[in-house]
Amino acid sequence: MEAIILVGGLGTRLRPLTNTIPKPLLPLANVPMVERMVKNLPEVFDTAILAVNYGLEEMQEYFAKRDIGKKVIIVPEEEPLGTGGAMRNCIDHITGTTAVFNGDVVSSVDLNKMLEKHIKMKAKGTLALWEVDDPSRFGVVELKNGQILQFQEKPESGTELSNLINAGTYLLEPEVLETIPPNQKVSIERDIYPKIAGNGLYGFPFEGYFIDSGTPESYLDANFKSIGSTGTASHTGASIRGPVVIHETAQLEDCIIGPNTIIGADVKMEKCVVRNSVILSDVKGYGGVVENCILGPEINFESDLKRTLISPQGKLDF
Repeated sequence: MEAIILVGGLGTRLRPLTNTIPKPLLPLANVPMVERMVKNLPEVFDTAILAVNYGLEEMQEYFAKRDIGKKVIIVPEEEPLGTGGAMRNCIDHITGTTAVFNGDVVSSVDLNKMLEKHIKMKAKGTLALWEVDDPSRFGVVELKNGQILQFQEKPESGTELSNLINAGTYLLEPEVLETIPPNQKVSIERDIYPKIAGNGLYGFPFEGYFIDSGTPESYLDANFKSIGSTGTASHTGASIRGPVVIHETAQLEDCIIGPNTIIGADVKMEKCVVRNSVILSDVKGYGGVVENCILGPEINFESDLKRTLISPQGKLDF
C-alpha cells in the first residue's frame, strides 16, 4: 500500500529558518520531519510518495543517499496545485487504498485502527478528526454515527458545525483521487470533501495530541513530543534535566541541558543552560541561558536568549 505525504509548502511561518532548509527536512528530535513520518508508517504501507514543490532538489538529494526501510517516490510539482492537485499528481503510483498526510502534522492517530474502520465501513474516504475549542481556523465536520455529513473549510466564527476538525490524515480510495481534475489547482478540503460528504466519507476521532508544526511555538512542541518517553540522554559534559536528545557528535562542557531540549550534530557549547529549546547543527555557544528558542544551524551565541528563532539568514522573536 502507498502513503502520499504532502510536502510542497514554503514554510513561510518558520522563516528565516526555511529560507535555506525546506520545512520537511527540518529535524524533529534530530530526525528530519519527513523521514520520521515515513519511518513511522505502519508496516502495511511499503511505499511513501512525496508530493514536492519547494525544495525539490534538496529532497531528491537527501533520499538518494538513504535507505529508510520504505520505497520512496518523489513526485515533482512544477507549480503549486493545492492539496487536491498534489494528490492527483501521484495517481500513477497508486494501487489501492491510500493514506495521505499533511507533511507538517505530528499526531497520535493510530493509523492501523483507522484503516480497520475504513475497511469495515467500506468507506470512500476516512478523515482523522481532532476536537478543538475554536474550530474556525480549520476544516470542520458534522459527524453522525461515524459518517461525515457536511464539511466546512475555515467557517466564519459562530457558524461552525461542530468542534471536530480535519486533522490532516486521510485514507482514500482511488475513486476519490480520480474525481480530482488533473493539472489543475484543487483544494481537497474545499472542492472535494464537501461533494462526497454524506456519501461514503467517514470520520475517525482520536485523542492524545495533534500539532501543526508550522509556527515556531508548534515546531518546538512537535520536537518535544518526538523526544518520547525514552529521550533522556547522558553526556559527560552536562547535567541532564530530561527529557532531552543529544546528538553523539555534540561537545558540551559544564552545561545544564533540559528539560525538553534537543541538541543537534556538531554543536559546541560551554557553560550554557538550555531548556525547552532546539539547537540545530554546528551551533557554538558560550555562557548563555537559552529558553524556548530555535537556534541554528551554524550560528554563535554568547548571551541569554528567550523565545527567539535565530538562523544565519536572520532572527524572528515569538
